[in-house]
Amino acid sequence: MQKRLFSILLLLTSVTLLCGCDSGRPKLYPCKITVTQDGVPLADAKVVLHNISDENFGNTWAPIGMTDSNGVAVIRTNAQYPGAAAGKYRITVEKYEPEQSRLGPPPAPDTPAYARWEERVANEDLGQYSLIEVIYASPETPLEIEVGRGTNDKTIDVGKPVRIKL
Repeated sequence: MQKRLFSILLLLTSVTLLCGCDSGRPKLYPCKITVTQDGVPLADAKVVLHNISDENFGNTWAPIGMTDSNGVAVIRTNAQYPGAAAGKYRITVEKYEPEQSRLGPPPAPDTPAYARWEERVANEDLGQYSLIEVIYASPETPLEIEVGRGTNDKTIDVGKPVRIKL
């Protein structure tokens, strides 16, 4: 019985590979976005492509990437498949920094003071800061790219460094 089940599974896998079926995933094209801030490469920023034809500014197959130390984000669809489907996209860029605790550094671990400090930190209402002008993280972003055959590389600049409390 197990041998028969394995044979059927193997046959189905082979048919899927031969016909090129891939769960409805669209054909993807390599895409790379280089992000600078005031001309300097911006590391650790999240880059998302939003299909312009999608009225809800969402993505069924979400093309996304994170910039490396050179500001380069290699776009991957659903965070696993290299590239993005053909189409016209708006590009959003986000980079945040958490607000620092006003309580200062923690006392030595395994002390009563540490337990009290930990409880006070947990009750703090800490926010975050955007390190990029918020226009670049919103649906009104002026940044766009058209992905298709050929080279899908683009360099964008997100303006001067900022630290905006959200």
